[in-house]
Amino acid sequence: MSSWRIGLRRSSTIVLVAATILCLHPRPIAAQDLQAKPASTDRPDAAPCSLLDEKSKPASQDVTGDSLPDAPLPAGQAQEQAQDSAATSVQTAVQQANQLSVLPPTLTRTPLTGQDKFLLYIHKSFGPPAVILPAFGAGFQMLNPPNHYPREWKDGADAFGRNYGYRVADRTSRETAQFLTGFLLHEDPRYQRSTSTNAFRRTFHALAFTVVDKTDSGRNTLAISNFAAAAAGGLVGMGILPNGYNDITHAGQHMASEFLQIAIGNVAAEFEPEWGPWVEKIHLPKILPAWWVPQHSHQP
Repeated sequence: MSSWRIGLRRSSTIVLVAATILCLHPRPIAAQDLQAKPASTDRPDAAPCSLLDEKSKPASQDVTGDSLPDAPLPAGQAQEQAQDSAATSVQTAVQQANQLSVLPPTLTRTPLTGQDKFLLYIHKSFGPPAVILPAFGAGFQMLNPPNHYPREWKDGADAFGRNYGYRVADRTSRETAQFLTGFLLHEDPRYQRSTSTNAFRRTFHALAFTVVDKTDSGRNTLAISNFAAAAAGGLVGMGILPNGYNDITHAGQHMASEFLQIAIGNVAAEFEPEWGPWVEKIHLPKILPAWWVPQHSHQP
């Protein structure tokens, strides 16, 4: 009799310990149950005790909602929903966490398709920033013209038109060269932030990413698209700028300036988590019109 009581106590102790472990550590058990359960009933954070209680409840929601088939949609409405779902998938693929759409989008785990890269190119080359920002550059050029600059390039509305046209051609040629080169060589046009917390290392990472970027498969590669963009932006002035400023020397200077702009964009994107909240405090995304922000640029 005494041995039977001892065995019963041991069995009770083992069952109690097992039940305590199950209630305190539900994730491994729940993870095993997830493989056998449908997605609508997944509860990874629920304890086994609560799962048992839920099993005993009547599945009223399944009877009233999930078991009913979807009603057929009109052809026009179905086509609209298909277009919306495609736009949503593209938006997710090229999602960026930057506060300003002029910065390069940040790299995510979702690879870009050729259509995604083309949408980025269209916005960067022909979107509102590509139309408005060159006007500021043209105005600044007229306020601070180079020495011995021709009068027709620094005075009057015609001069503004010439400077504005050059700025637009410069941006378009740069973005086009970057898109075509990156598309042919399978380069990812997005920027990958550093995992370091050191400001010097993060700055070095941003500058280095101007020379070495990522492929579509995630490997490091020489950023030939950036070099092509800088070369195109520098050479386009040889056919537009006035005599004395359309030679190879000035083209080389413009190439260096174009490459510097890419580096500055990477540095700004790297430290966006620090200065981004200040942009939110002054409500800059709300001040800008809705058409300024592209559909594929998601603001968190």
